[in-house]
This record gives sequence, structure tokens and C-alpha cells, in this order.
Amino acid sequence: MPLQILIISDNESFTAYLSELLQGARHAVSSVTEGKEAFQAVRKQKPDLIIVAVEASRIAPLAIEHRVQTPSGPRSIPVIVISECLRLEAELLQVFDFIGKPLDVKRLLDNLAAVELRKSVAGQEEELTPRLAAAFSRLILSHSGLHFEERNKAALTRGLLKRMSALRLTRYEEYLQYLKQHGEDRHELQKLLQFLTVGETYFYRYPAHFDVLRERFASHAAAAGPIRIWSAGCSTGEEPYSIAMTLMEALPDWRERDIRIIATDINNRSLKRAREGVYSPWSMRIARPDQSKRYFRRVGESFLIRDEVKQLVQFSHLNLSAPYREPVCDQLRELDAIFCRNVLIYFTPETAERMLQRFAQALKPSGLLFLGHSETLLQRGLDLELRRQDRSFYYVKRSGAGDALPPPQNRFPALPRAEEPAEGLTPEEMRLAAAWLSAQTPWQGEPTAAAPQDASAEAAPPLPRPALPCERENLQAARELFDREEFDPALTLLEQLLDRSPDQPDALVLKGFILAGKGALQQALETCERVIALNDLLPEAYFLKGVLLDAGDQLTEAAAEYRKALLLDHDFIMPRYHMGRLHLRQGRVAQAAREIRNSIKILSRLGDEETVPFSGGLTRAVCMLQLQNALAQVA
Repeated sequence: MPLQILIISDNESFTAYLSELLQGARHAVSSVTEGKEAFQAVRKQKPDLIIVAVEASRIAPLAIEHRVQTPSGPRSIPVIVISECLRLEAELLQVFDFIGKPLDVKRLLDNLAAVELRKSVAGQEEELTPRLAAAFSRLILSHSGLHFEERNKAALTRGLLKRMSALRLTRYEEYLQYLKQHGEDRHELQKLLQFLTVGETYFYRYPAHFDVLRERFASHAAAAGPIRIWSAGCSTGEEPYSIAMTLMEALPDWRERDIRIIATDINNRSLKRAREGVYSPWSMRIARPDQSKRYFRRVGESFLIRDEVKQLVQFSHLNLSAPYREPVCDQLRELDAIFCRNVLIYFTPETAERMLQRFAQALKPSGLLFLGHSETLLQRGLDLELRRQDRSFYYVKRSGAGDALPPPQNRFPALPRAEEPAEGLTPEEMRLAAAWLSAQTPWQGEPTAAAPQDASAEAAPPLPRPALPCERENLQAARELFDREEFDPALTLLEQLLDRSPDQPDALVLKGFILAGKGALQQALETCERVIALNDLLPEAYFLKGVLLDAGDQLTEAAAEYRKALLLDHDFIMPRYHMGRLHLRQGRVAQAAREIRNSIKILSRLGDEETVPFSGGLTRAVCMLQLQNALAQVA
């Protein structure tokens, strides 16, 4: 059946050529130039297909998927873009196809046949089966090194659905075949990866890492020579720009220094955003006001990186799991530091190990390696030493090739264990376990050897500043008001405290619980994320996040947050109780009973009149009665 095709182009000669070609294929064709009349034509004609001819390097406003209202409901209109500017293809990921010039006529006609075949597409309904998920994972792994398994299946599914929607495909099997056939010639694999590798980040994420970097260069400010730092997996640029700003603060003469920050990522869309350097207030959420003023220009609600920061950073496309190519590979040697945070978790252990070996080789002696907290347990047998500062981890390359690393010491007690069988920890839980261990007092059962210290690391990391007496009193008073559900006066007390100490995690997390109690769930979630950014070892913050996700019926994600809270505080009753309720909602009665029994066992250690934290002011005796009644219903 012929298609109703609308051509949008300002090039009259190309429009005439294209119209003749399409009419020769027995399709009905109309055309319009860009502008307001083009949008009006889409709404009025409701075509089956839109072809947009984009001149030069600008992206036409109509080079998007269009939705129009029809008697049978809303309908999506596929769009094909034709342009001589091939780099636009990486930006236009929602269009049906992007065809470069000179025009590939066969590809265009094949597209028309596919659109005609899929005109009646209603939407995606089938689930991604384990067999197909494994097939997609193998294909992606073989071409990119990225590893998708059950724990990140949701991210894989979201990416697949976005590309299937653009291609008007409803079956995963169809898209798998399309991906195999056009992964290279139509860059479909690269388009899919743009949706699979977008990581949430913000400026100065994990502040302790930037403190280490600042101290290292401030203490070596007089040293001459170039400074080279690699941000591997730089996403949308917040990390490499944070590195640049940190160096600018540490080195008074940074303008006279040879500084280059090499920032690489596999995602071309993320790199484009990074080069543009335009950010929302959410990306600035832990940046200090003086940093925002010095390094950014405020335009409306956006923050624009200043040129003096931009000039220190060089962005390049790079697949970390593949052989490094020119010209980037020549720069990745004798590096002062490498940041590769929350990237290795997307690769198999074998691939991650190879990448770590490359990092170790690329660093100069005493160079720094910063990994994500969930990746601190990956290092094995490399020429690197683990260091800790302010409850964060980093690595230092040994300065002497013949120096032997000290043997591992059994310095810490085993993690607390519940009576349930142990389950495999996720990477995030591994990070918390490592951080929990690092925060404990060394076990006194055996002597411990002092670890060699790097010049940039302190012998004993300073503890966080304790709350002042007045702060502790206000915080305790706010907790008591919260337990009585007197939210407004509790919030007033907390706001007064936070005016003096805006980064007080305990006050912020209590504020988050109050906001949740008042129904301001989004504000509560934003506050919770801020707390975790400031102190990611606070179990109450993960409990709050679990409660908020639970309220939004995101049960799997909520369970993960409850587990993190329990990993950090095994005796924290409320996340254990909530985990039991969550199991019950999902029909897992045995698991629910187990969690309630564990809660009762922990609760039995408290005095009858002691208040159970974050229980709404329940005493131990009342809470015990409720738990026993709950157990009687499920046991």
C-alpha cells in the first residue's frame, strides 16, 4: 500500500529529485520548507512518513519523532533524516534512520518498505526472555566489552526499547536480527550503546578523591614538568571539569603550567554534552557557591563552564575494552593520575582486570588511581598500593619496581551475619562492605604492621568534625519531635541547624524523613541523594531511600537499598522489618517470616522503654508486640 510521505527541505532541487524518486515508487508525496508551516503540515496531513533533509551541521527542529492525534488515538510518525553532515547521526537516535549524502537510494527504498510493513505497530508488549537477554548480552559483550547480566537487565531493556521504538519494532527477536545485520553498516550497535552507557554524575562526586588530588599537587606545586590526568569514562564531563577546577585551586601558577586532562568515553552523545559544558542545578548540587561563581557562568537555570576550565580538558571517543587507537593512545602514558570511577562494573572481571593492568602501566611512579567505591575490591596483584583517606579509597603506583607489596593482613573482624543464608553481594554492596571495614577499629587480636605512607596521604585520616554541643542538642530535640510526628517544629529546628552547618548528614537525613512524612516525596529523595553524596556510609540514608522507592512500587530497587542499610548496620531494625513486609507483598512468605524473626531477635536486646529508631516513636515493648503479631500471621 503506498505511503503518504511529507518531505521537509529548504533545498528545492533536492526536493524535486526526491519527489520524483518516491513517486516513481508509487508513493504519494508532498513537500514543505522548514518553519511554522512544516509543523502545520504534519498536523494537517498526518503523513505515514516524514523525510527531513538537513543542510550543513545544524539539526532541524523537525528531525524528531512526531506524534499526531487520529480518530483511533495518538499515532507516532517515523522520520528519516538525509544529510551530508554525518556526525549528526550520533545525535539523532530517535529517528527511524539517518542516511548520508550522496543518497543511498536502495537503503531509502528498503526503509520505505519497512515503514510500510510496520505501519500498524501499536507498541511493545512482550517481555525480554532470559534467552534473548543472554543473546543481546553476548552480542554487546563481543563488540564493546560491556557486560550485562541480571543485575543490570533493567538498563539493557530500557536501551533496547528506545531503539526498537525508533525502528517501530515490537519484538525483541526482530531487533536482535536487525542488530546483527546492521550493527556496523548502519551503526546500530553504536546507537544502542548511547542508551546503555549513560551514567548519572555530578561535580565533585566523592569529594575525598578531589581532596587527595588537591593535596598531592599543592604539596608538589614547585615541581616542574607537564601534568597529565586521564578521566576514563568521563560521561557528560562533570568529572574531568572537576579535576581541572581542583588543579586550578591547587596550583596558583596553573596558567603557566603544561596541564592536560584527557577525557574519554564510549558514548558520543555524552561527549557532545561534555564539550558543550552546559549543566543543570542538579549537577551542581554539592559544588560550593564560590566554585559555582568562579568556574561557571549562570544563564537562566543553566550553568556554563568557563572557557579557562574548558581549555584544560580534551575529549575523545574511546572504548576502554578495545585496543587504544591513535592519537589518544600516545597521550595515555606517564600519567599523574587516572580517574575511572563506576566504569569497571560494566565489564566482566577478566576485562576489568586487563583494564586495570593497562592503567597501572600508564601511570608514572607514585601516580594515583581513583576507582569507584564499588570497584575497590577488584585490584589483585598489580603494582599498586591501596590507600584510604576520609573513608575513601584510592591507589598509588609503587615508585620502586623491586619493592614488594606487604602481605595482606587479617586486620578486621568478619562482617556481621544474619541467620539467613548468605547471598552474593552486588558491586555497590561490595563497596559498602569495603568501606565499612575501613571505618572500623583494627582488631586487637593480632598485631598490625603500619602501611607505608605516600607523601600525599596522612598517617591517619581525620575523622569528620563532630557536631557541636548545641548542634547535638538541636538534633536530639528534632529527633524527639519527629518521633512524636510533630513535623513542622522538627523541621524548623533542623533548618536552623542546617543554616549553620549545611552539610550535616544526620540533620539532612532526618529532614528527608520529615519531608517524606509530609508527603514531599521528591524533595525527600533529593535530600536523600545529597546525604549519600556527602556520607555514603550512613545507613539511615539508604533506609530512607528504600522507603521512598517502596512507596513508588519500585520493589526491587527498594530491597537493594534496605540491604545496603543492613550491611552498614546489622542491628538496624526498621529496614529489616520493611524488607519483611516487602517480601510479603511479593508473596515470599518464608523470607518475610525470616526477616521478622531476625527483627525480634535484635529487638530483644533493648530495654522495654527504649524507642526504636525511625519507628514513629514506638517503644521496644510496643514494637515487639507488633512484630510478634505479624509473625503469627505469616509463620
